[in-house]
Amino acid sequence: MKSVFDKKNNCCGCTACKYICPADAIEMMPDREGFLYPEINQELCIDCGLCRKVCAFQNGYDRSDNIQFPGVYAVKHKNEDVRISSTSGGAFTAISDHILENGGVVFGVAFDDNMNVMHMAAKSKSERNKFKGSKYVQSNLNDVYKKTAQLITEGVQVLFTGTPCQTAGLKHFLAKMDTKNLVLCDIVCHGVPSPLMWREHIKHIQKKRNSKVASYYCRHKVNGWHSHTEMVVFENGKKEYKSDLSQIYKRLFHSKNILRPACYNCRYTNLERPSDITIADFWGIEKIMPEIDDNKGVSLVLVNTEKGKQIFSSLNTIYKWESNVDDCLQPNLIAPTKKPFSREQFWQDYYQNGFEFVAKKYAGYSLIKTIKSKLKIVLKKAGLLS
Repeated sequence: MKSVFDKKNNCCGCTACKYICPADAIEMMPDREGFLYPEINQELCIDCGLCRKVCAFQNGYDRSDNIQFPGVYAVKHKNEDVRISSTSGGAFTAISDHILENGGVVFGVAFDDNMNVMHMAAKSKSERNKFKGSKYVQSNLNDVYKKTAQLITEGVQVLFTGTPCQTAGLKHFLAKMDTKNLVLCDIVCHGVPSPLMWREHIKHIQKKRNSKVASYYCRHKVNGWHSHTEMVVFENGKKEYKSDLSQIYKRLFHSKNILRPACYNCRYTNLERPSDITIADFWGIEKIMPEIDDNKGVSLVLVNTEKGKQIFSSLNTIYKWESNVDDCLQPNLIAPTKKPFSREQFWQDYYQNGFEFVAKKYAGYSLIKTIKSKLKIVLKKAGLLS
């Protein structure tokens, strides 16, 4: 056996194969697009085949705990400050508070000091708050699967939140263990973008503004939930959320050129979720339940298992309205994101011409547009433009 997978679009990068390996023969290594893939050290490999057997992406994922039809709910956190600081309606905060208040540990995604997107553990609400908000980058899981196994062995309740392929991978990795203390929560995912493109974007805007990025909001509500925008906060105290520069990454994401190859081949774009609870934005709520839409965010929650039902029913910090599967269906609950015809050309352009070239070509970034945008702001302040 030379590889864990035959084609890259059959590997989601979940790390289950690395940590199931009894010979410690697998390392997660970045490819030329910045995505991590398992590489086998043939000198250490004992050809046991466990790395392929554990792969939920290639072999199908466990749905045995799922109830026949998921419960569907629109959710808003009762604390408006929580909701405003959340990407949608604050459902994640309510669920994770329940785990933390019972002495559990929450795994989620946060930016480290260098703006890398990492899966981390939180034992307190202040630590957990770093996980709030969307991060449109594939996270580095490091040894989170191994840590989760250790915690549930010790009897600690664990909430693991991540993409559906990450939760399915963890579930398969722990298949032979007692997982009564494990709660899985996935998101409705459009696909995970390249960590390389993310680093290039951060490097680019730091160079242009001559200041380090202190914090970054992929979905800020400064313009309301329906018109969310990227917001960059620099160490020099300046904030940007209107400039072309600040919106480059969002536009590259929407171009669909920077997603992991497996995302166009996603196995989880359906209502048979690999987790106890699924959370997302409840897009379309303004048509289905206009009376609860205040443009501050509403979460979609799918309750998929009996365990998920017990946890969700115990939450007293949220308002919830029952809905149905027909009203909640979003594109990525039906089919994977379609691979754009321009993807290969995008990466060829990047390696031949660099990040700023692809930012201009695929994200509409240009000096002229930036100047026009700044001039418009100046004219408005001077009262010369309404």
